[in-house]
Parts: sequence; structure tokens; C-alpha cells
Amino acid sequence: MTFEDLLPEVGEQGRFQLLQALTFVLPIIFLGTHFLIENITAFVPPHRCWVRFLDNTSALLNVSENLNYSSLLKLFIPLDSDGKLESCRRFSRPQWQLLPPNVTGQNLSHLESEPCVDGWVYNQSIFTSSIVTEWNLVCDSKSLRSLSQMLFLFGILLGFLIMGYLSDKFGRKRILSLSYFLFAVSSTGAAFAQAVLVYCCFRFLIGFFMAGIFLCSSSLVMEWTTTQHRSPLAVMISLLVSVGHLFIGFLSYGIQEWRKLQLIVSAPFFFFLLTNWWLLESPRWLIVNNKFDDALKMLRKAAKINGKKDKSLTIEDLKSAMKKELSASQTHNTMLDLVRSPILLRRMLCMSFTSFSIGILFYGLTLNLQELGYNVKILQITLGFSSFLSRCGTIFIMNYFGRRTITIPCLFFAGLFTLLCTFMPQGILRATLTMLGINCLVICISCNSVYHTELLPTIVRNRYKGIVLTIDRMGAMLAPVVSILKHYIPALPLIIFALLSITASFAVFFLPETQNKPMPDTIQDLECGHSREEARAEGDPMAKVSQF
Repeated sequence: MTFEDLLPEVGEQGRFQLLQALTFVLPIIFLGTHFLIENITAFVPPHRCWVRFLDNTSALLNVSENLNYSSLLKLFIPLDSDGKLESCRRFSRPQWQLLPPNVTGQNLSHLESEPCVDGWVYNQSIFTSSIVTEWNLVCDSKSLRSLSQMLFLFGILLGFLIMGYLSDKFGRKRILSLSYFLFAVSSTGAAFAQAVLVYCCFRFLIGFFMAGIFLCSSSLVMEWTTTQHRSPLAVMISLLVSVGHLFIGFLSYGIQEWRKLQLIVSAPFFFFLLTNWWLLESPRWLIVNNKFDDALKMLRKAAKINGKKDKSLTIEDLKSAMKKELSASQTHNTMLDLVRSPILLRRMLCMSFTSFSIGILFYGLTLNLQELGYNVKILQITLGFSSFLSRCGTIFIMNYFGRRTITIPCLFFAGLFTLLCTFMPQGILRATLTMLGINCLVICISCNSVYHTELLPTIVRNRYKGIVLTIDRMGAMLAPVVSILKHYIPALPLIIFALLSITASFAVFFLPETQNKPMPDTIQDLECGHSREEARAEGDPMAKVSQF
């Protein structure tokens, strides 16, 4: 008898599970907006140097009325190799000889230029303000924009590691409440930041406490759910993230000031904190931590909400159902368990590498939508809508084909589409291939939310999930760093992303299929009850390939 055998007695798919899932709908949608909000709030508009003769009204009135504005720009702003106005330099003095027809055939390389010492003029046709225009994060200061993105992802990295450990130690609900409150304070504070470094600090805290919300909410939902219902629930959680991506795209059409947009997607978390009071702690966690009375209370409350009148459950029933977990809890689990358990070690290595590859490729593509050359609002909505459809499809294909069977080709094709982009100029074809690659990754992310949970035992699940997700964030953090290489070899970042994804697809061969199998509760379950395929793979790694 296992813990899942007890759930039908309290209602395995009743009113309680439905209300619990609905409680997390709006919070996860709003969390989804924060992942890619800097595609909007950190938008880099077309810009040029501020010039007194052009941008000072009184000075402009003294210029001959026979000259149009476009002609005047050429007197003060040099052109780049593509024939466009330079964004970071201007002529030291007006170059009147450049007026037509004098400019024909002239060599302009000898003309003296200087940086934008008086500031910049920004095109405000798309957004009236962003952190870039407010703090002039362009030219020599453009790295500060990347710093904000990296600190946000670094916050998620540490959050998955630390909050995963804390939720295993102090409980899912307690850490969830703390994460809600501190996330609301941090994200709202970012909307009122008066300096770029203060804003960057808030972005780090946003990422840190966002990780706590995701870890604890997903654990509560999954640990109150039986095996056959985990798959659609987990994919629904990831589906709501795509709704958030879509939502931020629509909001950007009506809200063009970055502070207002940041505030609108942050303030609701104070309300979400209030909705957290009724949630029940995970009975799995309570039993593993020898809190039998509390676990029994949680189960009986769930039974009452589900309309189950039977109160025959006793502490002895819980001990019987979770006998393995209780004996395992007497043993102190450490990272040395990875050395003692070859099966757990192999799973962790494969899961970590695939998560790293997905993280670096996903954020390498999605945080650079602006570089595809289209209106970023349209691209953001397209990304949200297409990823929503991909996650919807994942619900069906994952249950039909299995977790491993769809993860392998999706990782492979994500890498292939990205590799093809290296041969494509900016245009509709490159944008299409990019969106295809992103959506292959979205399917992998949705599938892994179930797959990784099913691969890890309950006793260390959140801790090791935190480690895997931390490595995923490490990949995400490196995405902006790798993207810098495009200034030296334009195709190099995409080639690196593609090769990592293709290699990761082969690493998945060394993981077992978990479809329709009960989750392991202890490390001993992996040693005594792992699949026949996995045992065979210990002797012959290529057996995994043949099984697929």
C-alpha cells in the first residue's frame, strides 16, 4: 500500500483539488509576465546623439528653411556601414560639405566624430519610456541592460537552490506565503526605483522569490495528486506561463510607460497572498517529517471539502502507507547519496545537462526578440500564443507517446532550427525558424515539469529539483554572455546553442520512461524498483537507444 492508495479515500480528483489548482491560476499567469517583461520595459528604441542645432528649438529656427530635417541630420550624424544613422557618435562640427550634391564620391572616413556627450534622442513611436531611455542604457552603458537580465536569472538560480531546501525543511505552505509577500514587495519596489542599480537589485529579488513560488506551488499541487492526474496538471501550470507571455504582449499595446506596466503586473501579488490562507500543507511532507497528527488533519479537511464523510483514516494507516518513507526519514540524506546511488547520480547528470541546454537556448532566443527585426509587441504576442498552443498539445502527446519519447526529438529539432537560423538573414523565414525552435523548447519544458518530478524520490524531490532548476538558471544566465560573441563572429552564439541542444537530445536516452508508473518515494525505491530498461542500460548504454 502506498500513499496514493489513500488519496481515493479523501477524494483524488474532487472539489479540493480543483479549488487548489484554481487558486494558483492568476498568480502563475502574472508570474509568466515577469519572465519576459524586459522585452518591453527594457526595449531599446532607435536612437541618435542629441545635437543642439537639431534638438534645441531656438537653434533650429536659425537654420535655413530650405533644408529638410533629413538633410540636416546628415550634417551632424555620421552613417554606419548599412547607411543608417550612427547611434553612438556624432560629428564634432557640422559638415556642410555633405549637403547634396557635394557628398557624392567623398571619402567620409577622415571626418572627425565624437561620442554622444550631450545625451541621446530616442524614437518614442513604440514605447514612450523604458529603463533604457530613462537611464540611457545605450552605447557604453548598454551592458547595464544585460546586467539586469543576468541578475534576474541569477536570482532564480539561487532561489531554486535555497527555497527548494527551505521548503523541504519547513514545509511548502509556509515558504510559499513568505515568497508571495517578498515577491510582491520586490516587484512593486522595482516600479519605483530611481536608479538603475537599485532596479537591478530588485530584479534579483524578483527572480529569487519567484523561484520559491513556483517550487512550492507546483509541489503542493503534485503531492496532492495521483499519478494519472499529475501530467495534465503540471502541463496546465506551464500553460499558464504562456498565457502570461501573451498577456504582457497585449498589455504593452495599452501601457507604453515601463513604470506603470511594472506596477500593474506586480501589485496583484498582495491580493494573492491573502488567498493563500486556506491551502493545506502537503501530507506527504508532513508524514515524512513525522507529523502524523497534522497529516491526518490535512487529509480529513480535504475529505470534508470533497464531500467524503468517511473518517476511518488513522495514524496507523498513514504509517502503513508510508512505511518506506518513515524508515528512510530516519536516515540523514546528503549529497553523498548521489555517490551511493549510481541510478540517482545518472538521473541527476542527465537531467542537469538537458536543463542547462534548454535554459541557455530558451533565453538566448526569447530575450532577443527585438533582433528579429519586427515590432516587438507583435513578436511577444506571437510567442505567447504559439507557446500556449504548444503546451496544449503537450498534454495530449505526452500521455500518448510518453515523456522521453517526445523530449528527445523536440530537443533535437530545437537545435536544428537554431542552426539553420545561422544561414538566414533577418526576415520572415528566420523569425519562423526561431519561433519553431522556441516552441520545441516549450514542449520540453512542459514535459520536464512532469518528467523530472517522476524521476526523483519524494524524500529529496524538492532539494534535487532545486539543484536541477539551478543548473537550468545557470544556462539561462550564460545566454546573454554567449550572445556577446556575435560582435566577433555573428553566427557563433547560435551555433553554440544549437550544438548544446542536439547533444542534450542524446543524453535523454539514458533516462527511463516514467509514463503510468508510480513516483518513487525513497532512494531505496530507485535501487530496488527501477525499470528493467534502466537496469539493462547499466550494463549496456546502447540498450537505451535500442529501447527507444
